[in-house]
Amino acid sequence: MSQSLRDQLVKAGLATSAQAKKAERSNRAEATSERHQTKAKKGKVATPSQSDTAKVKAKAAQQRAERAAKDKALAQQHNEKAQAKALQAQIRQLILQNDQRTKVADDDAVPYNFVHGKKIKKIFVTKQQLEALSSGRLVVVNNNGIYHFVDEKVAKQIEQRDPKRIIVAHDANAKPPEPGSDEEFYAKFEVPDDLDW
Repeated sequence: MSQSLRDQLVKAGLATSAQAKKAERSNRAEATSERHQTKAKKGKVATPSQSDTAKVKAKAAQQRAERAAKDKALAQQHNEKAQAKALQAQIRQLILQNDQRTKVADDDAVPYNFVHGKKIKKIFVTKQQLEALSSGRLVVVNNNGIYHFVDEKVAKQIEQRDPKRIIVAHDANAKPPEPGSDEEFYAKFEVPDDLDW
């Protein structure tokens, strides 16, 4: 039952195996040629002219140019992020290598108040650090929420890279107030550094 018609004809003696193979080959060739003809008919619906070919090439070139521009923009954005990350690492390294803040014993602790953003912050420092901070020799810098003291030379390097990191920098070379200004009037009144808010 499961034998093909060819096998049944050969068994019955009505055809030779060579004739059966020849018939099978011709059937396969016929089916293949029919498939090729239907594909050719579908493809020959509209023969592309030279202007159509030029349009297709122009469109492909435009797409390549757009893709290249997009890739270039992404690469530039990636480079900018990498540079910003490297800059932040440099700042962090400068701060940590030049940090002059030390642990303060309770006996030597003097409060130092300063403004960061809209909040008043209080840290405890030694009397020498308080004097250096007030005179501008030491500067308060922010390292991701932790306050450090660095000298004014290092603070200038940090300020060149990211001015937002400088929190308190008293100007050691402050020019005197102009005569007759409000600043001159208020300069007469000294504000103590240890003022509690």
